[in-house]
Amino acid sequence: MKYTVFYWCLLCCTLAISQELPQTLGVLKDSIEIFPDSPESYTLYLPSTYKEGEVSPIVFIFDPAARGKAGVTPFIEASEKYNYILICSNNAKNGPYGPNLQIADRLFKSVLPTYTIDEKRIYTAGFSGGSRLAATIAVLSNAIQGVIACGAGFSRNPLYFPTSRNSFSYVGIVGNRDMNYLEMHKTKEWLTTFGLPYEMLFFPGEHQWPPSQVLVKAFDWLQLQARNKGLVTIREEALNTMFTESLTTATQYEEEGHLQPAVVAYERILNNFSDHEGVDSLGKKVKKLKRQKDYRKALAAEKKVADLEDTLSTKFMKRFNEEVFRGGNDDDFDWWRSNIKMVQNKYSNNEQVTFQNMGFRIERQIFALSIESFTSFLLEGKEKEATYAKDLLLVLSPNNPFVHYQLARGYARNNLQNKAIEHIEHALQSGWKDKDYLRNTKEFTSLKTNKEFIRILNDY
Repeated sequence: MKYTVFYWCLLCCTLAISQELPQTLGVLKDSIEIFPDSPESYTLYLPSTYKEGEVSPIVFIFDPAARGKAGVTPFIEASEKYNYILICSNNAKNGPYGPNLQIADRLFKSVLPTYTIDEKRIYTAGFSGGSRLAATIAVLSNAIQGVIACGAGFSRNPLYFPTSRNSFSYVGIVGNRDMNYLEMHKTKEWLTTFGLPYEMLFFPGEHQWPPSQVLVKAFDWLQLQARNKGLVTIREEALNTMFTESLTTATQYEEEGHLQPAVVAYERILNNFSDHEGVDSLGKKVKKLKRQKDYRKALAAEKKVADLEDTLSTKFMKRFNEEVFRGGNDDDFDWWRSNIKMVQNKYSNNEQVTFQNMGFRIERQIFALSIESFTSFLLEGKEKEATYAKDLLLVLSPNNPFVHYQLARGYARNNLQNKAIEHIEHALQSGWKDKDYLRNTKEFTSLKTNKEFIRILNDY
């Protein structure tokens, strides 16, 4: 598949304005049609400092569920600080790359001629599957200056991995309980191999959009990268503030005895502020910290947990792949119950936080693998495989209302109304409270006139 229009749009973004420019600044605006009467739209945020006619950097954001507002909101603080235009598609979502790249193509074609864009500072960002799409777009086009990848790394297709042909900056952000935590760590190795500049930021959290303050740090770093490339200037006062904040963070880690994150923070300063006065002494400090026993012990413990997580993850993935195509039986699901209980007892409930987080991530990996496989197999008409994934989900969380809700969505999407209603009822029985949310779920639109669907909602 060729993306000639995609390339053209990214490289020719100084065309005359083709649509009426929304005038409201500092306000999130949803459902802006990419073209008149188009079924596709985007969410927009123009920072309060935006001035028509003056070039501004732009971030194209991709949410895994095509929720424009959810995608834009975490970036608003960074937008106000650095004058970024924010655009989030209401149509690109988790799924095959072909259709999503076409949606992105049309989005670029609409947006880039509409606003006054700094063609050298076009960024992509995303969360989960949206993160993979954002990185893929950057790989396919040399016009992307940077990627903000949240909760997932590259595409699962190695053809869309970055190589030496690419030159974009990459910020990876992930929660310490995110199922893709280990994957985001591994992206560093690939980026290092091909000499791409990168930054990795971690926060206490699960598989979710990062907090806005973490995204501000990401854009602080991207601003420094743009400065290094001669694309922007940073006032000395602002540069000193960024340096001081970074140094304060590193010093605090060291004083609290957290030597491994302290070393990471000091090395970040050395990389980002190499020409700043007083940086030379930090190099000596890093060497000294790395010689300390506590640092080496922390590093070894981190590697132990990473290796263990890798082993467990591979074990469960292999078991899933062996069983899913032949269908599961009672013995298979007994194995899953036993091993999941082992993970919970040995790791998820461990006194050490690092093992707790790892156990939580493993459980979420299995859950995500099952729900994504269920949805995919159902769409492909592979009933036996979809049933296996569904049964495994119910082994993992038999009384979780969210599981039943997701199963109901999958069945409704494929017009299997009776099964959808069955799991909607299970969701309500398991404690689901928000009936209006069920009524307004897009996939349940065809059920609104179904007597059984109406009865169930009334009964609960």
